[in-house]
Amino acid sequence: MTLANIALPPIELRPFEKEIINSYKVFNPVKGTGGKATSRKGVWIRGHLLAQREDYIYGMWDRWLRFTRIADVMEAKIEPGNYATFRYYVWRLKRHGLLTPTVTRAGRKAPLPEFWRQYYAVNPAMLNSPLWLNPWRGEESWERQRRRKFRPYPGAPRKKPAKPRGRPPKRA
Repeated sequence: MTLANIALPPIELRPFEKEIINSYKVFNPVKGTGGKATSRKGVWIRGHLLAQREDYIYGMWDRWLRFTRIADVMEAKIEPGNYATFRYYVWRLKRHGLLTPTVTRAGRKAPLPEFWRQYYAVNPAMLNSPLWLNPWRGEESWERQRRRKFRPYPGAPRKKPAKPRGRPPKRA
């Protein structure tokens, strides 16, 4: 079953969602609109949490799915991704201090504390941070790690220098 086959009740678009859709319409050379390459999930999360004050990850994911469906109908091709990537994106925003955990509440079917819902809110001090557009901008670059002789895991073998092939040159 694909995401397109799941029936979700319609939602009313909020102003920031309409702005995102208008920014990511499919490129039209006649009108000169659209042409953006990636969706701004972080911008949507910030707008959603500012409108709703706080929410848990699955609630945000559900609203995000509905939003991307409506955006697809309105010719803005925004990839929704999957739930695991959405959780990872929220974790990254939290790691950079853009989101703050607020309260933990029990869900309808979760009596055990380890399965309670963690709610998040926007950190007001980081409201205008450029990391909302791309949270990977705050990470060390791969090139810098490579220069430091970064190994993919502890104890990984390092690449040995290549030995010259063939006969050694004759000495005069």
